[in-house]
Amino acid sequence: MRKILVLLSLSLISQLMALVIVDNKGISHEYPYETFFRVQGKEFTTTKELDGEIQTSTWKGMRFDTWLQEQDLGEYSRIKFVSSDRYEVSFNRVEWDTLSCWLAYSKDDEIFPQEQLRVIFPYLRSQYWVRNLKQVHLEDYKQIAMPKRFIPFSAFMGSQKLIKDPQPFVRLQGYRFDDFISILSEKPSKEIVLYSKDGLTQNLSYPAQLAGAVLELTESGSYNLKSPQIPGGMWMKDIIYLQCDAVALIHEKHISALIPLARILEWDLSPEVKVKLNYAQGEEIQVLGDALAEPMIFEGIQDFELIP
Repeated sequence: MRKILVLLSLSLISQLMALVIVDNKGISHEYPYETFFRVQGKEFTTTKELDGEIQTSTWKGMRFDTWLQEQDLGEYSRIKFVSSDRYEVSFNRVEWDTLSCWLAYSKDDEIFPQEQLRVIFPYLRSQYWVRNLKQVHLEDYKQIAMPKRFIPFSAFMGSQKLIKDPQPFVRLQGYRFDDFISILSEKPSKEIVLYSKDGLTQNLSYPAQLAGAVLELTESGSYNLKSPQIPGGMWMKDIIYLQCDAVALIHEKHISALIPLARILEWDLSPEVKVKLNYAQGEEIQVLGDALAEPMIFEGIQDFELIP
């Protein structure tokens, strides 16, 4: 028994001191953090605007995307980075192949502790960066089916209770996921897709990551995510699309987001795809491209469907 406990302790220590890459078969590959410090590092820079000033940082590290390709860990359709505090960033393979990804071990001559390596994408905003990298998952892509029904945010949320200071959050008003999510899907475990105004996509699950979460309604009429189950850095702002299994909510002013969403989520849409608009007084069917050219026709709808 003592021998088993010792072995388990050694295994745990090994994982704490190593970056774990899980391939698409579920097999874990451990790379001691010191491995990445021994690599001849290269310098790269990033810039960001803060309070109207441009700040430049100089990093040292290695090109992680190139290194990963050399490891020959098998095929994958999606890559996910996970930090020690459960912060997650993921990309599908098409997005990943267009990015430059660095694994950094120092910033402005400050060398990080070995277990605090950072993932940096120089040409993406810092919300995509990951501190204290713990795991990398190489996954088979699970295609997200196109919703059977699209509902305007205002039409749906207008029937929900708007709560002031929903616990554990204060100084905001919003809608509890626990209250409205069962209306969108009866499944006990629900797959949630979020898409923001600036093109950020998140794949989350309820209740694992969104129990107790709130969809905050701001003074400008936008929706922000806040959840006690995930790190604050993953709280998405300006959400214009929320898909829960086969039903989606979409912001009325951003119906045209269906075009990039179809590409990102790999919906099989032909140029002849039609949209069925359901009004209180009847329905209307148009070619989607024609409908998007006249966004006024989406005003006052109860919901709509896409017909491939």
